[in-house]
Amino acid sequence: MSPRDRIVGGLHDPGDPVPGASVEARWVNLRWRRMPAWIAATTVSVAAGAAIAFRMVEEAGKPYIGASEITGGAVFLVASAVVAVWMVWVAPRVLTRQGVAVDGIGIALIQEGKLWSPDRTVRIPWGVVRSVTERDDYVGRSDHRGDRRRRVAKVSLLLDADLRGVMVPSWVGAAPGALPVRVAIAPGNRRRSKVVQALRAVRPDLVM
Repeated sequence: MSPRDRIVGGLHDPGDPVPGASVEARWVNLRWRRMPAWIAATTVSVAAGAAIAFRMVEEAGKPYIGASEITGGAVFLVASAVVAVWMVWVAPRVLTRQGVAVDGIGIALIQEGKLWSPDRTVRIPWGVVRSVTERDDYVGRSDHRGDRRRRVAKVSLLLDADLRGVMVPSWVGAAPGALPVRVAIAPGNRRRSKVVQALRAVRPDLVM
């Protein structure tokens, strides 16, 4: 456990075991959930930027290349560079150890710090958990061409804990306010069942 880990709820005494840190903890690895998309976006942005730059150098000075072509090429080059820089910026967050650990003490939502990406680990004792439910959110919109919405599978925790000022993993959503607070874990559609199974194995009375 890092000294920067947050244990929410105010029910933990220093020196006691912390949620999700025991050898018996059930672990759901979320490190690779966005790796394919990150690799694809990085490859495309770098390849596109290199191709545009090479083409601009090759065609520079030719009589049929006007200001509009140069401007268009520059815009695409800058856009590709911005995407590439963003992919490098989020790389530590994508590559670091992260996931959900569940044991008899509680739940750990782990996203360790790496390079310039801060540690976002949050540990939740069972004493502040009211319930665990599955929830589907839909993003996008429907139109005359059909339903274009994308399903996002989530695991929802209802907590008696103040989360104001608490930094949570990038795949966790929380709306701090009056208790109880709802925390939504978005582990990916294919991994939600694993998270629910881990929670049910330890505390079946809380899983609805």
